[in-house]
Amino acid sequence: MNTNRIRSTRRGMLVMLSTALLWGCSDSTDTNIAKSTDTVDKSPAVTEVNPFFTEWDTPYGIPPFDLIKDEHYRPAVDAGIAELMAEIEAIKTNPEAPTFENTIEALEISGGALTRVFDVFNNISNTDTNDAIMEMETEFYPELTRVNDSINLDDAIFQRVKTVYEQRESLGLDEQQARLLDLKYRDFVRRGAALDEQAKTRMKEINARLSELTTAFGQNLLNETKSFELVVTDEANLGGLSESLKGSAKSVAESKGQPDAWIFGLNRSVYEAFMTFADNRDLRRQLFDGYRNRAANGGATDNGDLITEIAKLRAEAAELRGYKSHAAFQLEPRMAKTPENALDFLGKVWDPGLARAKEEQLEMQAIVEAEGHDFIIEGHDWWYYAEKLRQQKYTIDDSEVRPYFQMENVRDGAFHVANQLFGVTFEPLNDVPKWNPQVQPYVALDADGNHLGVFMLDYYARDSKRGGAWMSNYRDASNINGNDIRPIVTNNLNLMTPAEGEPTLMSYDEVTTLFHEFGHGLHGLMTKQHYARFSGTAGSPRDYTEFPAQFMEHYAAEPEVLAVFARNHETGEVIPLELVEKIRKARTHNQGFKTTEYVAASLLDMNWHNLSAIDASSAESAREYEVEVLNEYGKIEQIEPRYRSAYFSHIFAGGYSAGYYAYLWSEILDSDGFEAFKEAGDIYDPELAKRLKENVYEAGGKEEADILYRKFRGKDPSIDPLLRNRGFPVGSAGS
Repeated sequence: MNTNRIRSTRRGMLVMLSTALLWGCSDSTDTNIAKSTDTVDKSPAVTEVNPFFTEWDTPYGIPPFDLIKDEHYRPAVDAGIAELMAEIEAIKTNPEAPTFENTIEALEISGGALTRVFDVFNNISNTDTNDAIMEMETEFYPELTRVNDSINLDDAIFQRVKTVYEQRESLGLDEQQARLLDLKYRDFVRRGAALDEQAKTRMKEINARLSELTTAFGQNLLNETKSFELVVTDEANLGGLSESLKGSAKSVAESKGQPDAWIFGLNRSVYEAFMTFADNRDLRRQLFDGYRNRAANGGATDNGDLITEIAKLRAEAAELRGYKSHAAFQLEPRMAKTPENALDFLGKVWDPGLARAKEEQLEMQAIVEAEGHDFIIEGHDWWYYAEKLRQQKYTIDDSEVRPYFQMENVRDGAFHVANQLFGVTFEPLNDVPKWNPQVQPYVALDADGNHLGVFMLDYYARDSKRGGAWMSNYRDASNINGNDIRPIVTNNLNLMTPAEGEPTLMSYDEVTTLFHEFGHGLHGLMTKQHYARFSGTAGSPRDYTEFPAQFMEHYAAEPEVLAVFARNHETGEVIPLELVEKIRKARTHNQGFKTTEYVAASLLDMNWHNLSAIDASSAESAREYEVEVLNEYGKIEQIEPRYRSAYFSHIFAGGYSAGYYAYLWSEILDSDGFEAFKEAGDIYDPELAKRLKENVYEAGGKEEADILYRKFRGKDPSIDPLLRNRGFPVGSAGS
């Protein structure tokens, strides 16, 4: 399972601000929000043409990206904050008794102007950032934290919410209204609205500092990733690499004024391809060290001190709220419920995974010795010799597969699956605004031809774009009082840009990543809920959110689906059945390594966030602490965790703190759920597809995740399909 997948790192904060949802921070009564405007021209000439102050006369309300300039954000943020605070003041001082409509629903729809700005800013800062945008991030996010605190810790607002909540049984609310009320009240309580004033003051200080620290963490990582270059000047050192990878590296070098060189960076697609196929062991070591030492090299961009301070402050905030750790706070509303449950689950997969990894290590060491070498396999050798082992055991290599996976065909294959399962179709959009020329826009339609939303694909890596793959929204879906607003959804990958005139050919792992993010996209596009709070991925707990995405990965390996999209880019030949069978058999290859590196990162995450504030303060070195943790679990030194702490942006700059285990937890659901279709003998079984559509992809967060899953599957999930899919014996899970 490719776990380098994250959705927008700031989505929770935005939804929270626009609906008082409270994902990331808390609140207070102070409305004197500081504004850093000295560096931005706010003259009338700028304000008059600011696109955020006008209606967007664009198809489907797509943001007018060609008109939005960096200088437009600051005045738009200021105006959005002012409007939000005025709306909150009106709710708070309303002389009428609190009702669902004038309090709960009013909070839900507040902050529309601010949401509109940050729906754009948050996405652009992830895909096309620059120095000005990065500077604004350091200003905006602490500011937004103070805004959150001015709402979510305000006792007058909380008392109105509490009053409505206490009357809930007599209000005659429908299912979604009742759910919104329950969650709104729960959020206020969890974020500290019932604390005393001293605790609230400290909470605000913690929130403000955490906003600064997490923003700095992400920026340090981006700068370190961008700055690393492996420059090769002798083509003889590029043995084993594909022509497409060399061509891409040559293009990068030429763009940087080095026409006689090849430059390889730390984009994950480049990194994995180089580590898998480069014959030069020393160059593999250099790239390996560059990747794993990011933001841990000392100096201004070192994240070590930020990590320990983030862990300490998160633990202190949890303790103020009455929880023993940040992990306990985070997991309470999730499917896992407690850190103990999550750690127990991870242990059940860690044991067979580590055992298999040790077997893989021995098999690869035998290849090293058969080649006449006398070195012991190290971390920078694993990818390379794992590929040799794969070719030996399954007689298949990447160069044999890639010609059948042209990006456009893979994309259309994903569209085909959505049509067969749910009747959804995608039509290209021409002449619509795009934030980058590489973006591919589509309109999504349901089985009756009704508009579902806009789907915008941004598949290529660039220096201005953060790494990984993720889904996000430029607009959430909602339907309050008949005002049906459909979403604008984006999928983001980081594929290598091919040399000019060459096709974009994908590895099989990249194919599954595309299907994965497409699953997130469907979850966002198909949602049918009234409130943005329940829209698609927004309303799902972290350990359920990945289920609709990972479920789609299964289709990328099905022969009848491969027959649709896997065609040789030169001849048009459908992928041969014998090659399909090789791909299917090879899916369990290297699962010991993949499981171990993923669970190791999950264990790091859970241990960082299961610390008390005192224990977190005593963790003087982030690197020493992570080594100590993983040694206790018996990790072998040849396998690095998927993310070392210093570049673990999921948990220190994104929304996955105490939640990285979620990908594996969700794998229980997607493995068990897809098995239902296999048992039915039809991967598009109409009855199962109908239940999946209504209770998962359309349902968003309208009910608790375990209830939604049972409505689809008819029973609780079993871990057995997960173990089988990874090639582990059923019953091998650790106790």
